[in-house]
Amino acid sequence: MDIDLLLPQDRADQIGRASVEARLRAAMGEGVLSHGWIIAGPSGVGKATLAYRVARGLLDPAALADAHSFDVSPQARVFHLVAAGAHPDLFVAERLWDDKKGKRQAEITVETVRRLTAFLSRTASGGGARVAIVDTADDMNRNAANALLKVLEEPPANTLLLLLSSAPGRLLATIRSRCRRIDLPAVEDEAVLALLSEAGVEAGEAGTLAAAARGRPGYALRLAADDGAAAIRMADRFLAAAATGGDIGTYVSVLTGKGAEARWDIFKETLVARLSDAARDAALSGAGEETGGAGGRAKGAAALPASPAGCLAAWETATGLIARGEGLNLDRGQLIFALAQDIRAALRSEAA
Repeated sequence: MDIDLLLPQDRADQIGRASVEARLRAAMGEGVLSHGWIIAGPSGVGKATLAYRVARGLLDPAALADAHSFDVSPQARVFHLVAAGAHPDLFVAERLWDDKKGKRQAEITVETVRRLTAFLSRTASGGGARVAIVDTADDMNRNAANALLKVLEEPPANTLLLLLSSAPGRLLATIRSRCRRIDLPAVEDEAVLALLSEAGVEAGEAGTLAAAARGRPGYALRLAADDGAAAIRMADRFLAAAATGGDIGTYVSVLTGKGAEARWDIFKETLVARLSDAARDAALSGAGEETGGAGGRAKGAAALPASPAGCLAAWETATGLIARGEGLNLDRGQLIFALAQDIRAALRSEAA
């Protein structure tokens, strides 16, 4: 599907964050929106979009449209500069591109954080604030994290450091203690549905994508742009085949071919989510509680046995195998066959 997938720095709006932005605007008005903040939440929930909105507002307060949000007109100069990565008072620390490997490096290195430190020590070009975004803080290696801690211990005046994190509990405790934190909760499915509809997604498919996104607007749009509905259906059929010993060959060919990266990412996340849902729903069913809520998010696990232990074992197996396989750069086809075999073994060994 032809979806205009805007980067976070290009987005002029954001859904479901009115109360968060009001809180930050109040802090800005009181002069306490400074130094370090952790913006926490799962991938695709809107952390980077919020960070760029806050950055634009702090870099040019006169461009803000009202007193309660960080809305800035796309025609504003600050908007264009930030979107182009050309604002002299904004620094974004992220994993660098590796030309030899044709992909980003695995970590944010200490060299990148040292450049961030040097940037914050300079005088702002416009005499105002300097803003740095770390996207994401989870990607920093140990040396980079320690270098960032020094900045947080003695932050230069009139600076703002925004750390994005999907797993803030894994950050150094000393970093967490020196930052204020904002958690971005899931957005209501209705709001995600409306966003997908505005993007031109057909109603039936929008429902599938909104449910799979689990309140993450950015992930929902990515699903739409990468034909996520097909990858989700594939994960559901694969799970049924794995549970019953069905043919797996078709999935290997589709998930390992040219241009399959996006499809694979959606497939593996859906697979793990389905197994997690199945374990939860089986446990609730055993306790006499109703299951199948959350917009039908567990419907893909219908073919699995009702044993909570079996579903949990399958989830642990799949999660661990995917992490090990990708960490060791194993052949994806072999990984898919191993997933099917090990999921079935886990379900059968623990089934009631």
